[in-house]
Amino acid sequence: MMGRAKLSFIFMLMVSVMLVACSNNDQEVSNEENSNEGDTQEVAGVIELDMWIHQSGEDETEFNKKRIEEFNEAHEGEIQINVEVVMDDGGSSYNDSLNAALVAGNLPDVLALDGPFVASYADAEIIAPVTEYISDEDKEDFVDSIIEQGTYNGELYSLGAMESSVVLYYNKEIFEEAGIEAPTTLEDAWTWTEFMDVAKQLTTDDRYGLNLFMNYGVGEWYTYMGAPFIWSNGGELISEDGTTVDGYLNGPESVEGFEFVKSLFEEGVVSLTPSETQFEEGKAAMALGGPWIAVSAENAGFEYGMMPYPYSEVPKSPSGSMAYAISSQAEHPEAAYQVMQWMTNEESTIGLSEVTGMPPARKSAFESMEVYNELPKKIIRDQVVNTAHARPTTPAYPVLTDAFAQAFHAMALGEDAQETLDQQVQRVERELRRFNQ
Repeated sequence: MMGRAKLSFIFMLMVSVMLVACSNNDQEVSNEENSNEGDTQEVAGVIELDMWIHQSGEDETEFNKKRIEEFNEAHEGEIQINVEVVMDDGGSSYNDSLNAALVAGNLPDVLALDGPFVASYADAEIIAPVTEYISDEDKEDFVDSIIEQGTYNGELYSLGAMESSVVLYYNKEIFEEAGIEAPTTLEDAWTWTEFMDVAKQLTTDDRYGLNLFMNYGVGEWYTYMGAPFIWSNGGELISEDGTTVDGYLNGPESVEGFEFVKSLFEEGVVSLTPSETQFEEGKAAMALGGPWIAVSAENAGFEYGMMPYPYSEVPKSPSGSMAYAISSQAEHPEAAYQVMQWMTNEESTIGLSEVTGMPPARKSAFESMEVYNELPKKIIRDQVVNTAHARPTTPAYPVLTDAFAQAFHAMALGEDAQETLDQQVQRVERELRRFNQ
């Protein structure tokens, strides 16, 4: 019989949202030719493994399928991966499929999952730790945020093939006309005061000073993009031991961070309802956005630059993306880890970065990719390596992230920060009690 923690997990994931940074590309990919049914098998000495990858942009999906084909060729006669591309609509569809497989007892051996939800999967014993399989040398090659994201209760459960970040994009033409010089290093990153001053200066009757992509909706994007306002001010979303958010999510440093977000809207430098291409159209002088904004800007022939994420006390930046893990139901976990390692090795991380525009998850990949050793993308590399902060690894994350997103949206609407956070804390505390007993 399924335990309470697993039932709780299923309920939480059915109402959660997946990371916007990984589902922003809305190109449809068919999984008609990639569906493979059946449990793990071992036929004539060949270990057969089932693997699920999430539907993503066409280029990313095709790259992942190609890497799996190459794995099968390299391990012919030893391991055979049967891959299925599972629908990911940016909502709960992928998690719903996993939930159904969990209940039926036929989870795939290797699966993709959204990094911030690792703790939920691990706590519910859906995925298994891989600490015993990874070498110290290999582990050291991953950027710290990838290991932080994949670790729960001292055990490593997941590895990512790519990282992510949010940088402050700027319109070069507008900056030149205004005589504003953009910082080019983490050491010169703008403080909140400098950031606000420039945003106000560049706001006009027909142009906003800043775009926060509020059109993405109330969901994971707000937590992903907005949490550094809390972290850089010395705040945290949850206690270090993961038992409470009271005094953290609603603590003075967090309240001050949310109040700064609120001030951006009060000063009129941000639109609550920006158009999809507000920044590329020159209707916003700056934008806090992910690596995909660089791709859309380049496709539009738009002249942009990148700056580090602005900070209060200590520079912090967002991180986290899709990762790979091994199912707790896998009959051949060591073979499954070989697949996981292949999909996150240097060759895979470089190739995935080239087709998606997302930063790689490995230090060696950064060294090999010249584009990250020079501006503007050097800013992304510097943040991933030096200031990236993983979102909390707690089994209550689905509720915690929704609470954060609701509070962030409330700031845009001008509501009271302390009162809003106190209310949201009550929600998260109720959820945490499920795991603290």
